[in-house]
Amino acid sequence: MLSSLTKWIRRLFGSKPQEPEQDEATTLAFSEEPSSVDKKVSAFAEEGITVVPYDENLLERARSQWQFGDWESLAQLERSTIQHHPERAKLALLAASGHFQQGNIAVAKQFVQLAQDWGCSRRLLGQVLIAGVHNSLGRAAATIGDKDRAMSHFGNAVSLVTPGSDLRLVTRARTLEQYSQLGQPPTELLHHDLQLPSKNTQEETAAP
Repeated sequence: MLSSLTKWIRRLFGSKPQEPEQDEATTLAFSEEPSSVDKKVSAFAEEGITVVPYDENLLERARSQWQFGDWESLAQLERSTIQHHPERAKLALLAASGHFQQGNIAVAKQFVQLAQDWGCSRRLLGQVLIAGVHNSLGRAAATIGDKDRAMSHFGNAVSLVTPGSDLRLVTRARTLEQYSQLGQPPTELLHHDLQLPSKNTQEETAAP
């Protein structure tokens, strides 16, 4: 499944995907200031566009679920729930992430297409999809007992999309959640030395 997913991502971007540069505009710009959303809603009102009520906390909640790797919750996002949200493109991308990790590839691709149709940038799309590949590689490493490699991939997944967060804390939470989903006792990981992405790696993906 991972091999076919990687090939699909390559076709999507037209070549072998490079880990995209991050900038303040797209780096889990999944989290947006309320004032920015309010401006969008006000703009709609000025243009006479009817604004359908939406869950103002949905994006932040989905963002947290992504950080911790709660794929089941993300996969429960439905088009009817997110289509009227001002940040529906990002929500569609997060939903796609959940479906990819749960093996629902066909549904995930539909949400990726929705994200593109709703204006998701190629950069953000690339960041999240490649982060998903890292997460899958981390789970594969965890399955064969390679804790260092697993935690390295989970750290890379988190740092690609949310470098401004407490990387050590979020990576540890992501790791514990993934091990739990795999049915492996995570207790010993609490004292395992966490290997974070190197400073050079973070600088390469940092904002210019």
